Amino acid sequence: MTQTRRFKIETLVRDKMPEKIQKLGGRLELHQLDKQEILSHLKHKLCEEVTEVCKATDSNEVQEEIGDVLEVLNVLAKKHGLEWEQIEQSRFRKYKERGGFERGIYVKYIEVDASDNSCPAIQYYLNNPEKYPEIS
Repeated sequence: MTQTRRFKIETLVRDKMPEKIQKLGGRLELHQLDKQEILSHLKHKLCEEVTEVCKATDSNEVQEEIGDVLEVLNVLAKKHGLEWEQIEQSRFRKYKERGGFERGIYVKYIEVDASDNSCPAIQYYLNNPEKYPEIS
């Protein structure tokens, strides 16, 4: 009697992976996702791949993981009917308006004059407490 071991995967995989796994002797339980499921799983996969970029320890590994992030982004853009050129235009517009991240500027906190509730800055931060919690 053959003893088998089963490993939980539960993730979106690249299109050719099931065939590769089967050629290596693995058996899979899989199903085709519908359009909404694909979008949801692509977003989850993006988080997974970004985490792998953050955990990568050398340039080769970082390169591979960034490639995975770009692949997920490419498919996610297509599923939303976006062209990569449109995304690049948005990226460049923000770059021109706000700059990039090359200088490594890190903001610890922002103080605003609490006596002026009409101040756009205080309204922005007050309206986004989950992203910008008020500290004392």
